[in-house]
Amino acid sequence: MFFHICALLLTLSVIPGSPVYADLMDDYLSLPGSYRFVRRAPEGATENRVLVTVFEDFLCPSCYHMVTELLPKIQKKYQDRLAVQFFAYPLVHAESILPARAHAIAQTMGLGEQMQQALFRAHFEEQIDTTNRSGLARVAHSIGLDPDLLLSRLDKGEGKAEIEKNLTLGQTYRLDAVPSLVFDGWIMAKDLTQENLEKIIDGLLARKGGAAKKGPKTGQSKKK
Repeated sequence: MFFHICALLLTLSVIPGSPVYADLMDDYLSLPGSYRFVRRAPEGATENRVLVTVFEDFLCPSCYHMVTELLPKIQKKYQDRLAVQFFAYPLVHAESILPARAHAIAQTMGLGEQMQQALFRAHFEEQIDTTNRSGLARVAHSIGLDPDLLLSRLDKGEGKAEIEKNLTLGQTYRLDAVPSLVFDGWIMAKDLTQENLEKIIDGLLARKGGAAKKGPKTGQSKKK
């Protein structure tokens, strides 16, 4: 525990000119749950909601369980107090890149969530090979996306840039496994059980509520 706190003190720092982060050490060192800090301060966090960033591989059985079973339960519990964003992160197999690109293309067409669910369902429930063109064509058809259009865009190399960005982002978090969940852009869960994830979320929401009661710090006393 001592070494964990010392390491945290070395890695966390106050952003110059940002009084909002002045009390990070006091507010977050005792956050419940199993986790590690992957940033020095929150990124993309909002006052009343926890942002969960999920890195997933469409050939990963643990990702399938996380996305189709565990996360829906957590989202149902917290509703609008929780925002979830997904990033395709082909890590499990070399072949994972193709379904990840298909998902990236579908996202540009407003079909990201549908493609995500269809890719997991096809691979793990219907035993469809989603690492080849024919399998992806079937998946596209199942969500109302023209299969020829998807294959044409894959042939043009589309989706590669988006996946490269996802991989670069994951590398900044030093990801070595999927699924990986990052809370408010700076806290990564180490234990992916529902109990642990809820402990982290509850802790973050409690601290947000506490910060709201304290009010923003300006370095000046209020005028009477």
